Amino acid sequence: MTKVCNGNCDDWDLRVPTILWAYRTTCKKLTRQTPFRLVYGQEAVMPLEYVVPSLRVVAFTDMVDPDAIQERLTTIIELDEDQFLEGCHQQVQKN
Repeated sequence: MTKVCNGNCDDWDLRVPTILWAYRTTCKKLTRQTPFRLVYGQEAVMPLEYVVPSLRVVAFTDMVDPDAIQERLTTIIELDEDQFLEGCHQQVQKN
């Protein structure tokens, strides 16, 4: 709270929802989960996911554009491969 308000503490009450959202959607080291996922059993839908639709938003809103869905799926698969390779690199460096 002090990091967000800095010297101007007059509007701290307006910043509480934003700070709580950030806290609840940030992955914690101990559990390796977000508090939102621990409570609700799924990740929160970020506002940006409506601008650049994720597969979850597409399924929820019944968007029917097979090309966009396929492109998003390809991007997710590539990202997953990159994350896997990065995990391997980290493990090698750790060893």
